[in-house]
Amino acid sequence: MEERRIKPRWRINQGAELTVENGVKPIPCVVEDISYGGMCLSLRRNLFDDVFSSFKLSLADNLELNVGAQVAWRQEQQEGNTYGLSFNWIDDSAKEDLGRYIDEKFHNLIIKHWWEGSSDA
Repeated sequence: MEERRIKPRWRINQGAELTVENGVKPIPCVVEDISYGGMCLSLRRNLFDDVFSSFKLSLADNLELNVGAQVAWRQEQQEGNTYGLSFNWIDDSAKEDLGRYIDEKFHNLIIKHWWEGSSDA
C-alpha cells in the first residue's frame, strides 16, 4: 500500500493519557505512531468522533499536547478501538515540544526515516 501522508509518522508505541474536554478522569491509551499532522491512538474504550475535536494528550516525561483532530478512520478490536487522527490544530509550542520529544526519545527512527528510499543507483 502506497503511503499517502505528507508528513512522516514515527512508530513509537508509547503509553499515554487522553483527557477530553470536560473529562474528569484521564483515559489510558497507547500512541502507536505520531507526526506533526496526526497520530494513531489505541484505547480500550469506544469514543464518539467529536471527542477528539479538543483534547489533551499526556505522554511520558511531562509532554502534554493540547490538540484538536478529526477521525480519519477507526478500527474496532476485541480489546478496544484504534483511531487514525488527523490534527485540525496544534499550536507551535506543542509542535516544538513534540519535535524535541521525538528527537530525544526516538532519534534512531528519524535517522532511519531520513535514509529510507535513498539508493546508490
